[in-house]
Amino acid sequence: MQQNDHVILLHGRMPERIDGVLVADIPICNPNNERNWMGWTKKRLEEKGYLVICPIVPHEWMASYGEWKKELDALTIDEDTILVGLSAGGYVLLRYLEQSGKKVKKLILVAPCSTLEKTDPISLTMLPASFLNEFYTYEITGTAEQQIDRGITIFISDDRELMLKSLEFYKTIMHPKVIQLENFGHFSFLIPQFPELLQEILH
Repeated sequence: MQQNDHVILLHGRMPERIDGVLVADIPICNPNNERNWMGWTKKRLEEKGYLVICPIVPHEWMASYGEWKKELDALTIDEDTILVGLSAGGYVLLRYLEQSGKKVKKLILVAPCSTLEKTDPISLTMLPASFLNEFYTYEITGTAEQQIDRGITIFISDDRELMLKSLEFYKTIMHPKVIQLENFGHFSFLIPQFPELLQEILH
């Protein structure tokens, strides 16, 4: 670890409610809660001396891209930064890097989304097309790869068809290291630990 290394872990877009309860009111859904894999990873990294930030995008279920960008703009993102993004958070990080031109140390994407979400029947039953079109208005080009010193890693599960399709798209425009795991679904926060991710951050 370099003295100035820091890690930013960005959550994805969660359902507004789970069993009628607002996600914001469910402690385990907080990315800083060490009972889920993101909070667990944060805790392990802090024990090793890293500065780790898990920003929370307010009302992320229906937040525009601009609202996600606002949270990232408030953080220090530079050549000493390792970025980790889950699902929609992964798409946000790729878009943010391409449009800002910022350079970072490493980018790790966990089940990253893509503009395929705009036409996915399941996504359309959960969110209005107008929101999907606004959020995914930008098509990732792959140019961010040149801004990442130690490259891009993508974690993917073998049981999510849309994510596998997004992976194939990203592989056509970038050269990521791919780590495929079995039966991880969409890497829910109900998963308590993610040692494979921790190892990849530390590598």
